[in-house]
Amino acid sequence: MTRKSRRQQRPHDGSDKPAPMYPSYLDAPDVRDISLPSSDSAVSRRLWARFWGVRGTRPMIPMDGSRFGGNTACLEVRYAGHVLIFDAGSGIVGLGDALLREWSTPPAFPRPTLTLLFTHAHHDHLCGLPFFAPLFQRDADIHLLGPDLAGLRFEEIISGYIRSPYFPVDFNDLPSQRRLYSIADGTRLLWREGASNPFVCDISRPAPADALVVDVMHSRLHPRNGTLVYRITAGGRSLVFATDVEIGDGANSDDITAAQRLIRFARGSDVLVHDAQYSDEDYGGAVSRRGFGHSTPAMAAHIARAAEVGKLVLFHHDPSYADADVSALERTARSLFPEVQAAREGQEICLDGL
Repeated sequence: MTRKSRRQQRPHDGSDKPAPMYPSYLDAPDVRDISLPSSDSAVSRRLWARFWGVRGTRPMIPMDGSRFGGNTACLEVRYAGHVLIFDAGSGIVGLGDALLREWSTPPAFPRPTLTLLFTHAHHDHLCGLPFFAPLFQRDADIHLLGPDLAGLRFEEIISGYIRSPYFPVDFNDLPSQRRLYSIADGTRLLWREGASNPFVCDISRPAPADALVVDVMHSRLHPRNGTLVYRITAGGRSLVFATDVEIGDGANSDDITAAQRLIRFARGSDVLVHDAQYSDEDYGGAVSRRGFGHSTPAMAAHIARAAEVGKLVLFHHDPSYADADVSALERTARSLFPEVQAAREGQEICLDGL
């Protein structure tokens, strides 16, 4: 980054101690071989996204399989050689293994810096991080950015998650090059032409036309500490990632204000990825999920309509929902907003081709 953060952690190069052994349970991952986008300039100049994990709460392994997938939150976004990863749920394990396969072939361009951006620190959004293969690569350069929460700095949250007695390898002993930064409401990240590291500034700063931009909004639509919502913009296209938000029924004035903020933030985006975990029946039923911090398809469709977005992608599917249940949520949302899809693992979105 061009401006040093006071919360930057020094990268550990492992020069003063042996590198930790690569955990044996990651040696031979059994994952689908999902191809990554071509690195040629025609493709890399497109804003491109892929879902690696779409469930909420916990990973699930359906007995009869699932065309939507069972991994928790992870979204990969690429543009002009940059690789951005949003949240590190169990889906990031497959992404990490795919990156190692990509890197095993001599690339036509330098290995990119990976940028991981976190919405919050609940387990379903962090559980894949200890098994993210690039963390164990000495020549991997990784930026990690996320919020300070519950009196803890972001770097304390991440380093405290990967350490004894919870994990056999300590985060500070990993051989990869890592830099950690706290970000908050109103942060803007800019990747200029040819730059591998983002420039951190205020969201009011104008962005160059050729830059990759990530804007950050803190939302209070999730219990206790809230969550970060991200807007990614490049090449005249934009995608908003708004998981773990509960729009509610409009009875609470604070929720109405927070929803209006989200609408303004998402205004005119090409794609809105929005939490839609619960059916109307489960949200307001006898065992209500009200207040859990998650929306229904109708709530997501309301935001999509009000913000005049191009496409709505339903996200953070409940782990107890079978494919038929998720498809029913998709139909409900489509009756309220025409351009709707339920996110599924392996789904790709090229924003130039919408």
